[in-house]
Amino acid sequence: MKTNAKLITLENVTKKYGGKTVIDGISHTFYKGESIAFYGHNGCGKSTMLKLISGIIPISGGDLQYHEKLRFSYVPEKFVGMEIEMIDYLRGVARMEGVDPAVTDGLIKDYFLESMIHTRMDKLSKGSLQKVGVIQALMAPHQVILLDEPLSGQDAESQKVFLDKMNELRDQGITIFMSCHEEKLIDALSDRVYTIEQGKLLETDVSGETVYSIYVKKNPALTVRPDMRSKGGSYELTAEETALKATVLGLYEDGWEIVGIEKHA
Repeated sequence: MKTNAKLITLENVTKKYGGKTVIDGISHTFYKGESIAFYGHNGCGKSTMLKLISGIIPISGGDLQYHEKLRFSYVPEKFVGMEIEMIDYLRGVARMEGVDPAVTDGLIKDYFLESMIHTRMDKLSKGSLQKVGVIQALMAPHQVILLDEPLSGQDAESQKVFLDKMNELRDQGITIFMSCHEEKLIDALSDRVYTIEQGKLLETDVSGETVYSIYVKKNPALTVRPDMRSKGGSYELTAEETALKATVLGLYEDGWEIVGIEKHA
C-alpha cells in the first residue's frame, strides 16, 4: 500500500568501515507503505543499508531525514541465543510492548514452537532462533519493519506463515525493508528491488527483465512524480524494458525534457 508520503530521505549518505567505503554518496527517498528489498551478494552493503536507515549504526557523512516520528521493528540475520527460556523472553517483550499474552501464544503456535517454549534460547537451532526473532517483531509491529535475511534456516511451512503475515502488514500500510537473496521472497513480498554496487544504490529486477534509468531535466513548472529521485540538475526514475516506451511517451506528454536513458548493468 505505497503512498505518495515521503518516509525516509537519504542525501549523499556515506558509510565507511575503517578505510573502506561501503555506502558511497547515496541520495534516495523511500515512501510510506513501500516494501523494499536489498538484493545482492554477501558483503555488498545490504545489511549496512538496513542499519543506516534505522539509525542502528551512524552514517559517516551526508544527511538522513525521517519525515515523521518512526519506530522500527528489527529482525537481525543472527538472533542472539540468550541464557533464558524462550517463553520468558517473549513474554518479557510482550509486557514491554503492552501486548496480550494470547498474541504471543498464537504466534508461537503459528511458528510450530509450542514444544520448545521452555527451552533456553542458547540451546535452540539457528532456524528456531530466527523464528523467535520474527515473533518478537510481529507481536507489536511498528511503522517500519527491518528484515535481515528473514528466511534463513526456516522450514517451508514457517516460510509460508512468514509471507502471509508480512503481506497482511503490507495491506495495513506498514513499510518493510529487507535484505535477502531468495528470489521467492522478493517475488512474494517486494514492490521495489535494489542492489548495491560499488557503494551505489541501483534499482534492479531479479526476474531477468532489463531495467532502465531515465533522466529528465528539472523543471519547477512541473509536478515531480513520487518515483523520481533528485540527481543534481536532473531527476531519475526507472522502468522495466517492457514499460520503457510507455514511460518515455508519458514523460514527453507531461512536458518533461529527457536528457538520458541508460540500462542497468
